[in-house]
Amino acid sequence: MLSVCLNPAWQKILQFEAFSVGSVNRAVTLQQCGGGKGVNVARALRTLGDQPQVALFAGGATGDLLLAELARDGIEALAVPTQATTRTCTTLIDELSGQVTEVIDPTAPIRSRELAQMNRLLHDAVLQADGVALCGTFPPGVPENCYASIIQQARACGRPTLLDGYQRVRLALHAGPTILKLNAEELRHLSGRANLEDGAFECLTQYPLQILAVTDGPRPAFLFTRHASWQFDQPEVQVCNAIGAGDCASAVLLRELIAGQEPQDAFRTALAAANASCLTHLPASFQPEDAKVFHDRIAVRKL
Repeated sequence: MLSVCLNPAWQKILQFEAFSVGSVNRAVTLQQCGGGKGVNVARALRTLGDQPQVALFAGGATGDLLLAELARDGIEALAVPTQATTRTCTTLIDELSGQVTEVIDPTAPIRSRELAQMNRLLHDAVLQADGVALCGTFPPGVPENCYASIIQQARACGRPTLLDGYQRVRLALHAGPTILKLNAEELRHLSGRANLEDGAFECLTQYPLQILAVTDGPRPAFLFTRHASWQFDQPEVQVCNAIGAGDCASAVLLRELIAGQEPQDAFRTALAAANASCLTHLPASFQPEDAKVFHDRIAVRKL
């Protein structure tokens, strides 16, 4: 599977006994890893034994760290070197309250020659992939039709696509991704509807989607198609770090659909992996055995 991650990051995870805004805070642990939605998708697929590819821009010392990690973990990187340094995202975990704060560096613009090189890489990679996940935001310098072009190419050669994003994605949605995966707040923003079912109907009416998957943290998740919809009630989880759980769900949902699972079964498997990933500090990292336990504890109800 090909994961497209045009705005990757180097992720730092700092854990505090208690975090106080406006005070000096000393972390008790520091962990670092590659970040960005598409990198998280690739990590989840690799955990399951797949051989994913991830297309990304990488520059500077943090870009080198990211590429070294991907190589170490057996994830093939289709990397375009950039003059700008890859951004850093910092996760602050407050053990006392359980709150998680994300601090994200700005992204430097992509140059035209870097974009042209990426377009060449993607054109060849889409032809070879059994599915394509389009993940997250674009960096400055990447045109709004970027995802739409990839979706059109994938559709032309019969490859399913998953879009996980809600900013600057109108052209991509009109191109017709197989799956749109959002969280509840993103669906409300995209559709302009407060009610999730109304928002889903709006999206399925306006865009040529086949499946709309909606997560909402520990609250019920929903899956909508043009013929049916389901609610997924999730078990209680002792969350260590929820960052990347939604990306984990995206990866497993597309993977299971490619394998031939019915949409509601594929999403149940995806949510189980997402819940399992919340037990670890590293984004989209989980134990498959934990996912199996969560799978049996997710209640599915057809609406």
